[in-house]
Amino acid sequence: MPAFKWSKLKKEAVDPEHSTATVSIFRGEKIEVGLVRYPARTEVKPHASPHEQVQSILTGKAKYCVGGKEKVVGPGEAVLIRPNTEHSAQIVEETEVVIFRDARPPASAKQQPATGTAFFKWDELPSDFITPKYSSGRGPTITGERIEVAFMFYPAGTEGKPHSHPNEQIQVALKGRVRGVIGGEAQIIEPGGGVLFPANVEHGIQIVEDYTILNCKDIVPGWSVYHARWEK
Repeated sequence: MPAFKWSKLKKEAVDPEHSTATVSIFRGEKIEVGLVRYPARTEVKPHASPHEQVQSILTGKAKYCVGGKEKVVGPGEAVLIRPNTEHSAQIVEETEVVIFRDARPPASAKQQPATGTAFFKWDELPSDFITPKYSSGRGPTITGERIEVAFMFYPAGTEGKPHSHPNEQIQVALKGRVRGVIGGEAQIIEPGGGVLFPANVEHGIQIVEDYTILNCKDIVPGWSVYHARWEK
């Protein structure tokens, strides 16, 4: 199973030209996730990227500027940075962030920066059940142009039934423990890492302990976090 542990991944520079931060990265074919550590009293210099990204703050505090709008953010908050949008940050306290982004921006992608809300608080967003007929998972979702990220909770003793979808999916475990099965292979998933569910491969989870995750999928028309092809 393509599970990963942050401690087993190589630490590398995020972007030496713009930041002194380090990151541990797990890469899929269509999306990737990084655990980034920003030292206190440092900065992310203004720049833009062709990638879309969602940054969820785990610890610390930082003042972000995205598309000219500024906000101080901390744990429980997230930032959506759309493609080609200038952004920067002043790191007030040592800050740890989970960053999801599209791995390969499409060649046909527009070059002009997109507009829209950049700053979110997870507990202020609508919390919905994700495919309630088949799964107990629920939580709010941030949807961009290319990726969508949900902050989800599953009660112990429940499950996500075996299913597949054309989206690639990465889950980062924050609390709890589950037994995941993908392509017939089983593995325990718990905090300190996460798991990749490849596109169109059957997978499911059994919730051993109350389970809280960050869940990312690449956007495929007609297939959001609320859709799956349920096979069992």
